Order: sequence, then C-alpha cells, then structure tokens
Amino acid sequence: MHITCYFIAENFKRLQKYNIMYMENQPDKETLIKLVKQAIEMLCEKNISSVVILSSYKVNSILKDNFAIDIKVDRIGRVLSNVAKRNQLKRLSTNIPKYQLQISKVSSLKYF
Repeated sequence: MHITCYFIAENFKRLQKYNIMYMENQPDKETLIKLVKQAIEMLCEKNISSVVILSSYKVNSILKDNFAIDIKVDRIGRVLSNVAKRNQLKRLSTNIPKYQLQISKVSSLKYF
C-alpha cells in the first residue's frame, strides 16, 4: 500500500511538472497571430490555383512541419475565425470551419 501511494505521488509530481512545462511552451496571443500569418503566407506561396482553402488543421500542419511548433488546433481555429471575420472571407459549409481566400488578397489581410 505504501509503495503504491508513493508511485502515485511521484507520477502526480511528474504530471504537474509536465503541465507547467506545457503551459510555458504555449505562445501568447500576439505570437500565435504572427505564426498563423506566416503559415497562411506559406500556404499561398505553395498553392498553384488562385484560391486557397484555409483550415486550422492545415495551418497546424504547416506550423508543425516548418517551425516544429505544436499548438492546439482550437487555438489556431479561434485566430483563423477572427481573421476570417475581419476580412469577410467566405466560410465553406463543412463540419470543420474552412475559409476561402483569394491569393490576390493575402497581402491586404487584417490580422489585428
């Protein structure tokens, strides 16, 4: 019984330490907006057509692949939603929010 309690206590300490480290590694709102902006620009550079479909999952994969940054998809989705509202981007009718962006409008996007 004593060994089990010690094991649980040690794992709880590790879990607390992990949560603290995880929270410290999460970027603040301004940094997150800048990262989303860079990811959108990279998506548009690589795209062949004149329209890009933006989703939080695409932005997340760009950030993971190119910057090695792992951010929760829902946080990215909130930023993307705000960008879409500010710039009046068309929302596609899917379960996952996706927005249609003309490549010609990338330079004039409002993020703040």
